Amino acid sequence: MNNSWNAFIYKCWAPVYDFFFNRGLFYSARKRVFAQVNVREGSRVLFAGVGTGADLAFFPLDKIKVVAVDYSMEMLKKAKRKYPNIEFTRGAS
Repeated sequence: MNNSWNAFIYKCWAPVYDFFFNRGLFYSARKRVFAQVNVREGSRVLFAGVGTGADLAFFPLDKIKVVAVDYSMEMLKKAKRKYPNIEFTRGAS
C-alpha cells in the first residue's frame, strides 16, 4: 500500500464523501447491513475505518461507547464535527 497515495486520495474524497455515499443505493445498502447488527446497550465498539462517520448514524450512540479509528485526518475531522462525543483516533496503515 502506498501511504502517500492513499493520504492524497482520502484527502480528496473527504469533502465530497458524504454527498455520494449518504444517498441512493449506497445509503440503502448500508442501512440494510447495519439493521442486522445487534449491539447491546452498554457495549464498547471499536469502529475501524470510520471515515467521515457516515455509518455511525445507524448505531444507538447514546447507549454504547464507541472508539472510532481511521487513517485519514481529513475524514476524521468531518466525523468529529458530526459526532463530538465520540472518541476518534488516527490509525496507521
